[in-house]
Order: sequence, then C-alpha cells, then structure tokens
Amino acid sequence: MSNRSVIIISVYLNDTLAIVQEMFESLFNQSVKDFDIFVQQDGPIEQQLEQYLDTLYHEKKISFLAKRQENRGLAYSLNALIQRALDLEYTYIFRMDADDIALSYRIEHQRNYLNEHLEVDLLGGWIEEFNTDTNERKTIYYPQEHEAILKHMIKRNPMAHVTVTFRADFFRKYGLYDVMSSNEDFRLWVEAFDQGATFHNLQEILVKVRTNNAFYTRRKDKKRALEVMRIKCDATKRFGFGYKGYFYAMAHYLLFMAPGSLKQLIYKYFR
Repeated sequence: MSNRSVIIISVYLNDTLAIVQEMFESLFNQSVKDFDIFVQQDGPIEQQLEQYLDTLYHEKKISFLAKRQENRGLAYSLNALIQRALDLEYTYIFRMDADDIALSYRIEHQRNYLNEHLEVDLLGGWIEEFNTDTNERKTIYYPQEHEAILKHMIKRNPMAHVTVTFRADFFRKYGLYDVMSSNEDFRLWVEAFDQGATFHNLQEILVKVRTNNAFYTRRKDKKRALEVMRIKCDATKRFGFGYKGYFYAMAHYLLFMAPGSLKQLIYKYFR
C-alpha cells in the first residue's frame, strides 16, 4: 500500500506570520515525516510571511509553493493544489488551514486507518476550538460511522473540513470543489454522498482550531446564510430528510443572521 501523502494549504492576506509559523511547527512535529507540503499563496500577503514561505521552500520543507497576484478564494486554491497532487499520483491528500494546529499523531492515525479500511473515501475527526480572546476551549464532536454522518447532515455540517483526509481517487470519482460556492466543503459532501462516497470520522481530536469573539459577528453574512439554507434543502430533497430537514435549514439561516451575542451563546451551549 502506497503512503504517498501531501498536505495542501492555502495562505492569504488575513494570515499572519506568527500563526502560520505555529501551524507549520505542528506539521514538522508530526509522528511521521514521510509527507510533502504544497502551499498556494492566494493573492498578496504580508512581506514577512512571504519571506518565511520562501525560506521554507528553499530549505525544502515545502515541496511546492505557488503564488498568484489576486485572491481567488479557498476552493480555487485547493483545486489547483489537488490537481497537482493528482498529476503527481499521491495516494492521500490532507487538508490544513493556515491558522490551525495539527495534533502530532494526526497524519499517522488517519493514514493508518485509511490503509486498513479501503472502503473509506474520506476521513475526518474531532476538533478542539480555542478562543484566543477568552482562552476557552471546547471539543466539537462529529459522528463516527457513514450512516450517522449522513443523518447528522440534517442538523449541521457533519465533517470538520480542516480535519479531512481524502484518498486521491475521491476527486477523480466525485469531482473538485465548487469555486462558485462559499460553502465549498458542505456542497462537496452532498455531491459525494449522493454519488456513493463512504465517509468516516475518527473519534479523537485531530486539529486545534483558532477562534475569537469576532468570529461570531463576522459570520453574519446573508449571502452565505442563504447558500447554506439552499444546500441543506437540496440535501433534504436528495436524502429524504423530510420536514425535519427543511426545519433545520431555516433554523440555520436564522442562526447565521442572529446578533453576535446570541450566536455565541448558541454555539457555546448547543454545538
């Protein structure tokens, strides 16, 4: 069984040197070392960060570094990196956000599971959110088995995008991210479920995810909220979720549009 693995990362203007360094250190400290790192610089970034990426590339800690002058968005960047990984015939493609922290066992545990469970097309896990303003920490749990993951889609996104590892063949079978979608991961899950992909979540924390109090305010995005509602309604129709599915689709829209303080309370106690 080939273990050829690549981690794909998009870096953009809002990413800072300190948090990107912390993310890379979490990758360099993995329990296994036989993986490559592909990075897409998505538009202009701060000079110090760009110099840091250049240094990692020249030191061969980054295997591939692409730069573009305009920001095209996460889905576009990931698709470009995925296509390169497919062309180079990698076996596994790991997602990582530039401001998150991977647990030291992440790559080893996910790769071992996929090696032993050939039926699984993509594999995620739990996340630990840490609020940089309040120092609060919260584990976000995701269901384990395929059917439970599909059922969980009624309420919310059933896979933590930042934890997902794909078999490279996933993209050959089910396609790439929709670059027109601001909810590219959720849209991809719906399409892949509908076409027969098999999902699984490890029951352990794989990634620490950085949040802050502003997170709840900036999520008030009507366009994004409407899109999530449409995706949920589409999933309800495809998978027969019934009235419950439509109820949660509307409730999710109202949550997105709620005041930040109410949203923070709901996320804290009901997520």
